[in-house]
Amino acid sequence: MVHNITLQKQMAEALRKSDARFINIQRIAHVGSWEWDIVKNKIQWSDEIYRIFGLTSLQLGATFESFLNSIHPSDRELVKNSIHEALYQKKPYCLDFRIVQPNTSTRYIHTQAEVIYDNNNHAIEMNGTSQDITYRKTIEQRLCIQYTTTRILAESYTIEEAARKIIQAICEGLEWDCGEFWTIDKKTNLLHCTNIWHMPSFQIPAFGTTAPTITFPPGVGLPGSIWSSAKPIWIEDAARDTRFFRSDVARKEGVHGTFGFPVLSDGEMLGIMSFYSREIKQPDEDLLNAMGATGRQLGQFIKRKLAEEALNYRINFEKTVAKISTRFTLLSDFNDAVSETLADIGHLGSASRAYLFQFRENGKIMDNTHEWCDTGVTPEIQNLQNLPTEIAPWWMAHLRTDKIIHITDVSQMPPDASAEKQILEMQNIKSLLALPVYVEKELIGFIGFDNVITTGTWPEENIDLLRITAEILGNTIARKRAMEVLRHIAYHDPLTNLPNRMLFHDRLKVSINQAKRSKKVVAAILLDLDSFKVVNDSFGHQMGDSLLKAVVKSLTQCIREGDTIARMGGDEFMLVLSDLSHAQDVCIIAQKILTTVAQPCEIEGHVIHTTASIGISLFPLDAHDADTLIKLADVAMYLSKEQGKNTYRFYNLDMNTHI
Repeated sequence: MVHNITLQKQMAEALRKSDARFINIQRIAHVGSWEWDIVKNKIQWSDEIYRIFGLTSLQLGATFESFLNSIHPSDRELVKNSIHEALYQKKPYCLDFRIVQPNTSTRYIHTQAEVIYDNNNHAIEMNGTSQDITYRKTIEQRLCIQYTTTRILAESYTIEEAARKIIQAICEGLEWDCGEFWTIDKKTNLLHCTNIWHMPSFQIPAFGTTAPTITFPPGVGLPGSIWSSAKPIWIEDAARDTRFFRSDVARKEGVHGTFGFPVLSDGEMLGIMSFYSREIKQPDEDLLNAMGATGRQLGQFIKRKLAEEALNYRINFEKTVAKISTRFTLLSDFNDAVSETLADIGHLGSASRAYLFQFRENGKIMDNTHEWCDTGVTPEIQNLQNLPTEIAPWWMAHLRTDKIIHITDVSQMPPDASAEKQILEMQNIKSLLALPVYVEKELIGFIGFDNVITTGTWPEENIDLLRITAEILGNTIARKRAMEVLRHIAYHDPLTNLPNRMLFHDRLKVSINQAKRSKKVVAAILLDLDSFKVVNDSFGHQMGDSLLKAVVKSLTQCIREGDTIARMGGDEFMLVLSDLSHAQDVCIIAQKILTTVAQPCEIEGHVIHTTASIGISLFPLDAHDADTLIKLADVAMYLSKEQGKNTYRFYNLDMNTHI
C-alpha cells in the first residue's frame, strides 16, 4: 500500500514536471495549443495562447465569437473562410493572420489544426497550435523593404519617382495607411510636401490635401521636429499629441499612429519621410532603426541625383548659351533668332512662358514682341500690344533701377504692386521672373519667364540664364542698330537723307518687276535745278545746301506714298513713280513739281528763286530695264534745258505732243 502511494506520488510529480517543461517549451517557442469543442462552442487555450493574445481566461470569454473579436479586422474574413473550408470541405487549416492585443499592439500568428469528426461525419472538435511569428514576420518585412528600396533606387530615374515608390513599398510592406515625402527649400528654409501616397482604402479628403499646402520650419510639426533633431520620431496617437501640427484633422479622419525619419547623406539633411495609420501603434525602436537605414539609402540616391541634375543642367546651360551666342553672332533674321532663343531658355528653365517686351516712344509704350509657350499654355502676346508703361508703375520702377523682378507668388505681391497683380492674375500667372534689357545704358525692354501651374522660387540658375540672354539681346540690338545706321549711310545721301543712286537703282528695278506683273506703267524722272551754280557762287555752299533741303521738302509734298525720291549728286534728283495706270498720269505730277519748285524760297533772310528742268522715261514704252530708263530720262532732261528750262520733256517724242 505504501509502495503504491509512493509510486503514485512519483508519477504525479513526473507528470507535473512534464507539464511544466511542456509549458516552458511553449513559452520559449511562442507556441500555444488550443481545443475548440464545436458542439458546445467552448474553447480551451494553453497559458502561452493567453500570453500571445495578451488576455486572461476571464477576458477571452471562451467562445469562438470572442476569439474572432481578437483578430485584426482586416483578417477576420480570411480566418472565418479558412475555418469554414476546414470544417466543411476538409481542407487543411494552416494560415497566418494578425491579432490585436488589448493594448492595441498587433501580433502575427501562424496557426494550424486538424478537425475531428463523429460517425456521421460531422465536425465535433478542432485541435491546433498557434505560434507568435511577429518577430519573424517583422524581420521578413524589413528585409523585404530593404531589398525593395535597393531595387527601386537602382531602377528609378528621378528623385520624385524613387520617393513615391519607396513610400508605397513601406506602406504596403509595413501596413501603414499613408506616407509623405518632405523636401527642404533652401531659399526659404521650409519643408514642402512633394510626394504623398496612400492605401486605396484610406480616404483622406482633408488630411492628404492639406499636406501640399503646408510648410514647416525647423522644430514645428512632426516633419519639422525630425528636421531639427535629425532623428526618427514615433507618435503613438497623432490625434492627441501636440507635436503633430494637423491633430484636429487627424482626429476628424481617424489618423492615429505616426512615425517619421530623416533622409540624410553624410550628415546633410535632404528630406523627411513620415507615415500615418488609422491604428494606434506602439513605438518600435527596431523599425525606426531600420527606417533610418532606408533614409540614408534614399539620401545617398538623392545626393547623387542632385549632383547629376546639377551637372546635366550646367552642360545644357552651357550648350544653350553657346547656341544662343552663335545664333545671334550669325544673325540672319532677328525675329526668328529671338523666337528660337525663347524656346531654348523656356525649356531649360521649365517655364510656362518665355517672352520679350520692347519699349517705344521714349519708353512710354511697351509691346510683347516675342513669346514662347509650353504645351497646353495659352498664348498672351495678342493681348499685350500697345500698352502704356504707366499702367505698371511698380514694375517700371524696378526695371529702371536695374532690379530683378522675382515674384514667387503673385497672390502675395505687395500693395504698391496692385495694378501689376491684377494684370498678372488675369493671365493666371502664379509666379514669374523678369530682367531688364539694356542697349548701351538705355532701357529698351525686358525678358522674362512665368509659371501658370505653381508658385515657387525661381532658381539662381534661371536668373543667370535670363541675365546672359538679356545681355546677348542687348548687344545684338545695339549691333543691329549700328548695322542699320551703316546701311542707311551706304544707301542714303548724307545731306538730304534721301536714297542715293544705288538705292534708287534697286527701287526702280523693284518697281519695274512689279509693273511687269500688274501691267502698269513706271516713270523715271530726272530733275535738275536751273542755275544752281549761281546760288552757290553768290551765296556760298551752305546756302546751296539749304536750298537743296528746301527743294526736297517741296518734292516730297508732290508725290504719292510709295513713290521714291533720290539724290543722284549735286543738284540732280531722280524720282520713281510706280503703279501708273496711264503714261499721261505723270504729266500732272511733273507740272506740280515745276510749280512747287518755282515758288520763292526764303533762306537766312534771302529770297531765292529757282526752277527745274525735268526729263521723263517710261516703262514699258521706252525701255525695259533700270539702267536704260535712267539714261533715257537724262536725255529727256537735256531736251528740257534746250527748250528754255523750267519745263519737262518725255524721251518719247510722241508723248511731248501732249504737253
